[in-house]
Amino acid sequence: MTDAARATTWHGSVALVLGSSTGGVGQHVASLTRGLIAAGCRVLVCGPTAADELFGFSAAGAQFAPVEIPANPGPQDSGAVRALRKALTGR
Repeated sequence: MTDAARATTWHGSVALVLGSSTGGVGQHVASLTRGLIAAGCRVLVCGPTAADELFGFSAAGAQFAPVEIPANPGPQDSGAVRALRKALTGR
């Protein structure tokens, strides 16, 4: 099977993680989300609730897990790491 054929037949699951965004990065993740869904993939987007409201991940058909990830995360954001782990593993 060629790489091109493999790329068009893969229909797995993809998780995209987004920090706080009001512009380019969020638009890029929204574009990836739409393309992956159109290709038949299941998509989970993890990010701040405001990002889903602004970029419409859920409306595009992705599962959305609210995880409040700041633009510049640091050690004080360990709660976001725990929430992200729970969203990705279901535990």
